[in-house]
Amino acid sequence: MKFSIVIPVYGSEKILAESYAAFTRAINAVTDDYEIIFRVDGSPDNSEALLNGIAKKDKHVKVFVHRPNKGLGATLRKLFEDAQGEYVIYFDADSFLCFDLTFLQSMIDKVSDTDAVIVSRYFFNPLLPFHRWVASEAYYWLNKILFGIEIRDIGSGFVIFRKAALNKITLRSEGFEIHSEIFVKLSKAGCKLKEVPLAYKHWSGGSFRFLKHGPKAVVATFRLWMEMRRA
Repeated sequence: MKFSIVIPVYGSEKILAESYAAFTRAINAVTDDYEIIFRVDGSPDNSEALLNGIAKKDKHVKVFVHRPNKGLGATLRKLFEDAQGEYVIYFDADSFLCFDLTFLQSMIDKVSDTDAVIVSRYFFNPLLPFHRWVASEAYYWLNKILFGIEIRDIGSGFVIFRKAALNKITLRSEGFEIHSEIFVKLSKAGCKLKEVPLAYKHWSGGSFRFLKHGPKAVVATFRLWMEMRRA
């Protein structure tokens, strides 16, 4: 199989039908050799039933479920394990609201000479709310200082990996710090990373809440740094 699209799901019931349609439309413009894997992370809404209905009608779609909620890190780890494709395309469930997915082919083309392409919101985006820009800059510098990685959009919801590169690393994070762990470990494994800007439209929905999850992500990132120093 050529491509695996992997999508973590939590509290996304209202946009899932649109999300599925948008991702299917985008990948069908590229190839018919693909799978779309949704993993529902103990979501309290009707996401699981909705996706199971979609999967019954589309052989490309697979649905897995965590009960109870285990966190983004645990969900992504399982999604990467589930993926059978040569290339793994990670999307957030709401990425279709933020990125122009007609650029999927051009983003795929860019992975030909690298191991991961990170589609970035933060190179230049005058539409991004100021507080989000400040938070992203602070988190960028935190990761640069702690780990020496220079990726501006660590938490991008649009990343393309070679599955062979993901197979080189072992991930352990449970929460949002998984983003840092992925890129730090890929870099240490000698993998090439490329960050590419793409026009981004801010959407205020999504499961990440700055005040609720931001401090936890920072603490978890420091914990990851200490664990990697001891390893």
